[in-house]
Amino acid sequence: MNKLEQIKAEKDGLDVGADIPRYAQLGVDAIEEGDLERLKWWGIFFRRHTPGHFMMRIRIPNGLTDATQLRTIGEITGRFGRGFADITTRQQVQLRWIRIDDVPAILDRLRAAGLVTLQTGQDNIRNVVGCPAAGLTPNELFDASPVVRAFTGAFVGNKAYTNLPRKFNVTITGCRENCTHAETQDLALVPATRSLGGEPVAGFNVLVGGKNGSGGYRIATPLDVFVRPDEAAELCSAVVLLFRDHGSREARNKVRLAFLVDDWGVATVREVLETRLGKALERAGADQRLPGVTDHVGVFRQRRAALNYVGLLVPVGRITGDQLVEVARLASSYGTGEIRLTPDQNVIVPNVPDATLGNLTVEPLLKVLRIDPSEIMRGLVSCTGIEFCNLAVIETKARALAVARALEARVDRRKPVRIHWSGCPAGCGNHTVADIGLLGTKANVDGKAVDAVDIFVGGSSGPRATHGIKLLENVPCDRLPQVLEGLVRHGDPEKVRRQLRAVHPAAPVPAPAPKDGPAGSPRIRVEELAEGAATMLRVHGVEIAVFRRQDRLYALQNRCPHEGGALASGTLDGDEVSCPLHGYRFNVKTGACSTDPALRARTFALVPQAGGFAVETAPDPTRHPA
Repeated sequence: MNKLEQIKAEKDGLDVGADIPRYAQLGVDAIEEGDLERLKWWGIFFRRHTPGHFMMRIRIPNGLTDATQLRTIGEITGRFGRGFADITTRQQVQLRWIRIDDVPAILDRLRAAGLVTLQTGQDNIRNVVGCPAAGLTPNELFDASPVVRAFTGAFVGNKAYTNLPRKFNVTITGCRENCTHAETQDLALVPATRSLGGEPVAGFNVLVGGKNGSGGYRIATPLDVFVRPDEAAELCSAVVLLFRDHGSREARNKVRLAFLVDDWGVATVREVLETRLGKALERAGADQRLPGVTDHVGVFRQRRAALNYVGLLVPVGRITGDQLVEVARLASSYGTGEIRLTPDQNVIVPNVPDATLGNLTVEPLLKVLRIDPSEIMRGLVSCTGIEFCNLAVIETKARALAVARALEARVDRRKPVRIHWSGCPAGCGNHTVADIGLLGTKANVDGKAVDAVDIFVGGSSGPRATHGIKLLENVPCDRLPQVLEGLVRHGDPEKVRRQLRAVHPAAPVPAPAPKDGPAGSPRIRVEELAEGAATMLRVHGVEIAVFRRQDRLYALQNRCPHEGGALASGTLDGDEVSCPLHGYRFNVKTGACSTDPALRARTFALVPQAGGFAVETAPDPTRHPA
């Protein structure tokens, strides 16, 4: 049994809460070694880089907060800290320079505002990530934030979930624009549709076993499960408790859910889940995610007419207490008091009417937290770094800003570029999914150890996730402006990703379940599919992929003519679908292959039938769309 397992066996982490008032009176030196670790269950982290002081992490599910809460955090930052806080890549806020004797008062103020710090560290379910524009953006299948709240309510403060083998990261999103890095999570629920009982149902496909640390990026594996929103929280709990009961508790660098998935295989994980839930699980539906990503920075139309949400860039997530209070004021003055935090460490003010939008954009704060940053600055993300983190090996935040500003002066970049910094292999800066990922290390220069980075390019999450490649090793940080200038000026991250997919194709995603009608000629309606989505039909034994593109349906042979990949499981980008096996791209209207002109996919006509469309098995080149 490793040391942390012994600490957990002796006393549950939540139980240290009763000792906090005593430690506040006695001081930091009186805290027992085991309790110093257990305080992390209460979101209180001792930091050796700030002797005698702590970091406190505030749980903000889905990044959804309000003016009262943000004002409270800003006031705490000014009164008890040193005037600044950090927004994290899990949509939380971290308080800095906190003394143990102030912790009870801080907890009381947070509690009064409806905020908690519970279970935000160590072997717990961390803050559940979701689309920060949930319920606002027209680019979502549905608002998934109620599921985040339901699941969070099930485990926060519940000792059934406080003794996991290791930390557990979850994202639950209905957003189609891949803003939550689903493939890096232990458990991810992503938007999907499935026909159940003859009717299209919106819900989630389930991915398991993703991670950034503990040996590097592992892209989460599709579990071949579709779950309705009203059953999703129950499924999430079952996955977590399966990990609690069967995950390894030995070497801590090999105890994430990913290792259990690799050991058992997804079929066994699914079977055990069905046994624990006492019911069969639906097979995966059609993934409704789009190929692109968004950072929610700028001004965006909401679903409701004449309303906008405004995304403010917070450089590397560092924000002052005064700025937090001012964001709260702006949210109350121009919106409805709602505020959202993003996985890219930024802030959203929603529900701004057209009539007052112009006034908001000229507020002084927006000259600092901009809605129109440079393409280099808007893609900048950084972990805490050695300034406050016990694990980091280099300083990140200040250096990331300095390098970005140097690049702004050197390169007139017109296309977005995501540059992410992680100070150690834990990967909290999400360097694995960036256009350019920087991983902190040390290099030997003239016999001296200096801060350096390994440079990765082409990483991504989303339906076509890629492992970035390590391009350079041990690059001294003081040389980064020159080194990165060439990459930013001449590099094309998307081209790198296409090449990576061709060389290392992803494992095929299970195709949507075939739909056979009683006469062998299934019908489909346009409204059954989201824009850019696909499903598979079987007509007289022939597998046919049907795509929705610009509110019209197109039918194509499902099996890629290259090596048989399921095109219905591919990603539609414009008029072309990419095969999930080797990335061959086929035009859904004509069947032409842009990657290899010698290949062509067979197209099928769609004819009106009983309120929908049926597929003709004989191709008619004059009638592709419906």
